[in-house]
Amino acid sequence: MSYRATSKWNEENELRCLLIFKKLQRESFSRGKQMEYCREMSVESQLDSRNISAKVGNYKSVAGVNRPSNASHNTIDIYSKYGHLSTEALDDIINKYRKVIHF
Repeated sequence: MSYRATSKWNEENELRCLLIFKKLQRESFSRGKQMEYCREMSVESQLDSRNISAKVGNYKSVAGVNRPSNASHNTIDIYSKYGHLSTEALDDIINKYRKVIHF
């Protein structure tokens, strides 16, 4: 996968957005929860919560929940590789990824 060097988007943040999507899916897309989760992610990732929300919307689209969108190749690739996993399994992958990248 490729990301612009000047962007804060990376595989970890893509996975975190997929995790938000999976949580929302598990909660039957409870009203107001998407932005709540996106704001939480924004604090740690330093990405704008609206951009995170748009990315989560792209995951909804790729999964067939919403109408087709302009999802990036990275989003489509992450969904095809990890979309079948549970929230717990995704959380484990993200935590392992953080240990490798940050230590």
